[in-house]
Amino acid sequence: MTAATHLQTVINHWTDLQQALGTTQADTWPPVMGIARLADHLKADDERQEQRALERSPDQIGATAAPLRVQILDTMRALDEQLVDAADIIADHVQRPATSGKVRVAGPGDDVALALRTLILKDEADARRWSFTDPRRRTAPFAAAWLLARHDGAPGPFAKLTPLHQDAIATAARHAASQVEHALEMTRKTQVLDRPCPHCRGVLRIEGGDGQDPAVKCRGCGRTWTGYTTVA
Repeated sequence: MTAATHLQTVINHWTDLQQALGTTQADTWPPVMGIARLADHLKADDERQEQRALERSPDQIGATAAPLRVQILDTMRALDEQLVDAADIIADHVQRPATSGKVRVAGPGDDVALALRTLILKDEADARRWSFTDPRRRTAPFAAAWLLARHDGAPGPFAKLTPLHQDAIATAARHAASQVEHALEMTRKTQVLDRPCPHCRGVLRIEGGDGQDPAVKCRGCGRTWTGYTTVA
């Protein structure tokens, strides 16, 4: 995958991260799922639902469930810091300073002074510039979009990126996309279980962690357990 794809991942899924903040905490990986423990897993899930119902009850005294998913919040804060820092560094190297210089006050008919003054103001306010101060623009999705524009060579008050700059953007983009995918469980994981298959004693492998229902598969006989059902 390219740096552009990684940056687009951050841009496309930032809203998903915001929405995930208020959702129920995801199960840990690997899930509590096996062949002999499926009934226990179902029972534990029922108990969790009862506990969550109590936590939501206004009559329940004591600690309640956190209103935000801390892992998602930490990921978003880290992405803000990392991508804004990356944009600061790239902008410091390639962004041309705004046009400066004193221009006499344009009088009636002084079209030259008026044109110069207009160019200076326009250059200073160029929306393509990276801002080192505006908090509304110093965010992960805005930084990702700005870095993507620089990576793609979009026009603006910028020098051409060097290979070193391209590598720096690629590294930041890859790390950011990995954090987004992990936080949103977009990456499918695989782990070998400790116990063998009850049918052929083959190796059992659990797959999941990408938002899909986990499944246990046997490498020997090919049997698959999805949820609580066995597929021969």
